[in-house]
Amino acid sequence: MAFDRHAAQQEQGSGGAWKQKKKRTPESEETRLSSGESVYDEYEAFDEETEEEGSDRKERGAGSRRRILLTLFCLVLIGAGFALMYADMNRTFRHGIYRAEDGRMMEAPAEPDSGKTAELSAAINELAEKYPDVQQYMMLVPSAACIQPSWLPDGAQVRDQKADLAQIRAAMPAGLHWVDLADVFLDHTGEKLYYSSDIYLTGWGSRYAARTAMTAMEVEIPEGKDTCYLLSNTFAGRLAKDRMPGLNLLEKKGERLEIYVPDGEAYYYRTDLQSGDWSGSLYDSGAARSAQAYDVFFGGERALTEIHTTRINGETLLVIGDRTADSIVPLFVSSFEHIYYMHPSKCTKTIDKLIKKYSPTKILYLYGANEYMTDRTLLRALQK
Repeated sequence: MAFDRHAAQQEQGSGGAWKQKKKRTPESEETRLSSGESVYDEYEAFDEETEEEGSDRKERGAGSRRRILLTLFCLVLIGAGFALMYADMNRTFRHGIYRAEDGRMMEAPAEPDSGKTAELSAAINELAEKYPDVQQYMMLVPSAACIQPSWLPDGAQVRDQKADLAQIRAAMPAGLHWVDLADVFLDHTGEKLYYSSDIYLTGWGSRYAARTAMTAMEVEIPEGKDTCYLLSNTFAGRLAKDRMPGLNLLEKKGERLEIYVPDGEAYYYRTDLQSGDWSGSLYDSGAARSAQAYDVFFGGERALTEIHTTRINGETLLVIGDRTADSIVPLFVSSFEHIYYMHPSKCTKTIDKLIKKYSPTKILYLYGANEYMTDRTLLRALQK
C-alpha cells in the first residue's frame, strides 16, 4: 500500500511529529472489539508525546515573551535615564545651588537668623567687657553668588547677601572690629576667587582675604612675592557631588588646587592639641591626591591647632572659624608669634577657657557667610 502523506499530516502532533496509521482489515477490527480494546488505544502513546511537546512549546513561548518584556523594560529605563540627564543638564537651580552656563556652581545665599545674631552680639560683647585688652575682629567671607552675580543663570533670583552682612555688622557690639571683605572682593570680581565646584576660596582668593584681615589687625604683612604651588589639577569640591554621575563624565573633571606662600615665610611647626600630633607643615600633600582634596589644609578639620612660629613680636592670635578659614590661616604665620586655631564644630572647649589658657592678644572670627548664618556651634563656644 502506498504511503498516504495527507493522512499522516493530519495525524501530525502539535510538536511537528507524525505517525503513519496501521493497515486495518475487517478481521482485525472484529478481533479488537471482541477483546475490549479501544480503537484509540494505539494512539495513546502518540497523544501523550504530542501533549508534552505542546507543553514545551508553550514554555518556550512564555520564555520568549518574558525576554522581550525585560528588554523593553530595560530600554524604557535607559530612555528615562537619558531624559533625566538631559533635564538635569538644563536645570539651573537645584538643592540650593545655582549652575552657570560654564559649569561653575554657586551656593545660594542663606537667610540670617536674627535671633541667633542678637545672641551672638550679646555673647561677644560680654567677652569684650571681661577681656578689654583682647581685640576682637570678625571677617565673614561672602558667597560667590554675592560677589560674582554676572555668572549666575539668567533670571536667577538671589538674596542680597551684602545687605544681610550690613545688618549683622550693625547688630555687633561697638568693641568688635568688622573686617569688610565684600568690598575688597567686589574690586576683583573678574578674578578666580572661588572654586567652580566648591564654596571655599581659591589660593588667590585666600591671599586677598588674608591680606585684608592682616591690614585690619594692623600686623606686619610679608613683603616680596608669593610663590604659587600646584597641589592638584583634578580638584572636585563638594558642590560637584550635586551633579548627576553622568554629567561628571561629560563636564570638566576637575580644577586647580593651589596655595600661595610668601617668600621669606617664617619657620613654624604645628601641634594638634587634641591628639598631640605635630608636624612641620600646615599642609598634607597626600590628601591632595585623595577624594577629600580640601583636607590638604591641616590634614582635615581639627578641633584645636597650635602654630608656633619664629616671628618674635609678642602677638598671639586666636582664630575661631569654620573650614573656610583653613586656606586663610596658613598665610598668618609670618605675622604672629603664636596662632591658635579652633573649630567650634569639633572643639568642646569654650572661648573663655582658651583666652585664660593661651592669653591671645587678638581674636578673629573667620567664617563663610552662609555657614555663620546657619551654624550654632559658635554661640555654644561663646557661652560659659
